[in-house]
Amino acid sequence: MTKLVLLTGLLIACGGPATPPPAPPSAPRTAAAPAARSPAAGESRPSARASLYDRLGGKPAIAAVTGELLDRVAADARIKYRFLNTDLGKLKASLIEFVCMATGGPCKYTGQDMETSHAGMELVDDEFTALVEDLAGALDKFKVPAREKAELLGALGPLQPAIVTPPGRLKPVDDAAIAKTTAVAVKLGDENAIELMQAAIVAARRGQRNYADLLFSHVEAIVGAAAIAAAAPTFRDGAPPRIETPLRRMPKDTPPQPRLAGASDDDDPDPRRPASLTGTLTVAGRPLDGLGTVMLFPVKGGGKPRRPKLRVVEQRDKTFAPHVLAVPPGSTVAFPNFDGIYHDVFSISPIKKFDVGLYKDGETRELKFEKPGIVRLGCNIHARMSAYIVVVDAPHYVVVDGARPFAFRSLAPGRYKLRAWSERSAQPTETEIVIRPGANTAALDVDGDAAPGPGEDKFGMTRQAIEPPRAR
Repeated sequence: MTKLVLLTGLLIACGGPATPPPAPPSAPRTAAAPAARSPAAGESRPSARASLYDRLGGKPAIAAVTGELLDRVAADARIKYRFLNTDLGKLKASLIEFVCMATGGPCKYTGQDMETSHAGMELVDDEFTALVEDLAGALDKFKVPAREKAELLGALGPLQPAIVTPPGRLKPVDDAAIAKTTAVAVKLGDENAIELMQAAIVAARRGQRNYADLLFSHVEAIVGAAAIAAAAPTFRDGAPPRIETPLRRMPKDTPPQPRLAGASDDDDPDPRRPASLTGTLTVAGRPLDGLGTVMLFPVKGGGKPRRPKLRVVEQRDKTFAPHVLAVPPGSTVAFPNFDGIYHDVFSISPIKKFDVGLYKDGETRELKFEKPGIVRLGCNIHARMSAYIVVVDAPHYVVVDGARPFAFRSLAPGRYKLRAWSERSAQPTETEIVIRPGANTAALDVDGDAAPGPGEDKFGMTRQAIEPPRAR
């Protein structure tokens, strides 16, 4: 049954990172999207012990029915706009790979798991029903035998609670705002824009705030923001401020950014001083699994102010890089998207709330970060994406990479306030440390109390993992 949930997630969430599911048994009782044929006259029926992959006709049959299913979904007004931001060729290849593996075939699945697929998608009953009906139609077209069809569709029904967002977690837009937006929609002249706006209104009425905003953003791209500005509050109220500065382009052959960036010794080197500090950072007594930062402030004040920087946080392969970036106040950060699909970078962190909007293919916007603190970045389309910009007003700072030692190479002896943080921590930990001439060492420990799972979306709604399906 888990495999069927995952299939639904693959179809709607449109592929993702490599997280293979458990290997299937040789003859699974549940499977996904089979394409089979009835035995011809005089042809022996497959053994009941044969794998479902063999009973359904192997990979060519699976490929055929998968293509039919995607064609039906892409033409279904109830669900087709879930594919606006999808590479359909990659999705089809991923689905074929998954179904082949799930039915006992000789394939290895490298797509995303169910939790990643559904986090924050706000799917509703109508969309689930549309998918099931499209699957049934694809199976019927290829004359899948009744046993296999019933096996698949009969298992999908109980999965609905694992796929659909409970109504109480949705936030429907009020009728007055819907009416105002409908009045804007009827004045549009572009047929594609009209259809997208109508879908956005339906999503807003249901309370699918993220999906509605995504659709509205596509309408803006067609007709221009000014033409539908009166409707923007319907879709954007409650979200962080939208950044509307002109888009720039960065060369698509720009080298990938590193996983972490930011160290005062490298960003703005000091003259050699008579002390140094090396150390390790742990989380609740355990090695750090992730990234963190360490900052040093002279207790008596002073220290060389660090100059603002121009830095980059890119989106590439559905991942932010650097994952943690440390910059002084006043620094400017560019957010280029080097993927062929849209991302929507945002932050609802108190020190810097923003939404850079939709763009792709090397386009970028820049933003200045003035206030010290930790800014958590997210993508409003891809819940698994996250990164951190740590705006540091300390004269000495460094980003820590897991259990590897960190180092400050040039320090003046004296007493320092030390502030340490990790991405597993809700807040930094502060202590004091005395730096003596020569080499110093420190073993630092921070709390591991950060909330697990995807962060909130830009409307402040928790993008929690969907509950696993109930056993039958």
